[in-house]
Amino acid sequence: MRVLTALVFLLSGLAVAAEPDPWSRVPPLPTGCFPDDGFSERLIAADEALQAEIERQDAANAAARERFDNMDMAEKAQRMQAFMMENPQAAMAMLTGEQAAGEAVHADLPEASAASARLEGELKELRAGFLAALDLAAKAARAKQDKLIAARTVEVGEAAVSMFTSAADLAEHERLVAEENAARERACAPYFGTGGSFPRWLASYRAEVIEKLMATEKGMDSAVVAQMKAMGLPGNIQPTAPLKRVQEFMRKAHDVYGVRPGRTMPWVSLKR
Repeated sequence: MRVLTALVFLLSGLAVAAEPDPWSRVPPLPTGCFPDDGFSERLIAADEALQAEIERQDAANAAARERFDNMDMAEKAQRMQAFMMENPQAAMAMLTGEQAAGEAVHADLPEASAASARLEGELKELRAGFLAALDLAAKAARAKQDKLIAARTVEVGEAAVSMFTSAADLAEHERLVAEENAARERACAPYFGTGGSFPRWLASYRAEVIEKLMATEKGMDSAVVAQMKAMGLPGNIQPTAPLKRVQEFMRKAHDVYGVRPGRTMPWVSLKR
């Protein structure tokens, strides 16, 4: 934030286009236990759209940067001197921003790295606890299913496939499967429901890792953008670090929510 604050005056004076909130690209996190809510598909679509936007902006930035790099040093100095004389306050903001960007790298990156390592350890423990809770919740209903299948099915064909001979037994089997899913859903709620452990973990990951890195990288990119704008280079030049970090967050969310189990489906059918 120190870097961005230092550049506010300069960038506004150079009429840099307002950037949309990069977090608006992230689909809302679901609160259900099962992955049949379309969240994975929404994340993938958002990721693909964001990737296309990143590639477009990177191409625009690269074209401007090429012009900047190929500019004669004497012309750079002349343009910068003219800018500093015409915009002394903005020039001071740019110099302050460049210095703050360097300082932020040394302060923020080690903190974010340490937070990432700690959070990954917490996530591993959280996943193990979640899977254990699901198994425990499903245990009673699964035992009833096993008992029903053992008592009320016959083996059919060379493969000896267990099948029910009564529609009532099949209906009971389906009821017990629904009972298992309901038990797992109740056990899942503290983990993935509103305010659950996994959404809280993602919020910590966003605040302690993604947003810290985003602010630092955006500050560094913004210093370069400001310099190119000061040189009078045309083109839609915008930092892409925020978009790339939001994309990283979405991919982490996809990984985190990928631990959710599929619904148990009835696996024994009726003999015709």
